[in-house]
Amino acid sequence: MRVLKIIGAAVAVVIAVIALLLLQTPYVVAADYGELQISPRIGKSTLNIKSDLLADHKAVDVDTLASGVALGYVTPIGFMAEAGYVKQGNWDWFGTTDEYQLSEYSLAVGYQIETPRGFRIIPKVGRVRWDLYSKENTFSNFTTIGRREAADTIRSYDDFWEVTLQKKVSASTALGVTYKDNHYDLGNVRSIAFTATFGL
Repeated sequence: MRVLKIIGAAVAVVIAVIALLLLQTPYVVAADYGELQISPRIGKSTLNIKSDLLADHKAVDVDTLASGVALGYVTPIGFMAEAGYVKQGNWDWFGTTDEYQLSEYSLAVGYQIETPRGFRIIPKVGRVRWDLYSKENTFSNFTTIGRREAADTIRSYDDFWEVTLQKKVSASTALGVTYKDNHYDLGNVRSIAFTATFGL
């Protein structure tokens, strides 16, 4: 777990340094008009599930594949609003089902900074509703909003942040990476994903 935390911190520092270097040049606004964007993503995620949520009271670190998509709108001055969905799961190859599966439904606001060199830096903050499922039914009693959930699924709401660094490859397409590292009620959720953004 310590190694993963060090790697996550290193990635965050690298993204921050790159962002600072890019911002040495004047930025430009997104466009002369607003733009609707769709952004699929796929990458690696790590779930650190807290011990007090599990029946055996032992914390679990789960490496997962994360995939999802977001739909957003960017104003002419760069402010943006976005709705997204990300699913994260680790596969049991013999059972062909996920042992743990996290689904995130999010709403976020952010600012899309465009540089003359074609790079984009997009910090975002928002609110996420998550559902964590386990086929092993390993969750201990968990309540949210006064309601007891099923033993194999827990859900709650949390704040989150993420940052995206992209390079425009055409007038309406940009490719890059998105990084986030957030503390939820379930524990910690950290991911880095390849992200493509297409203007509509």
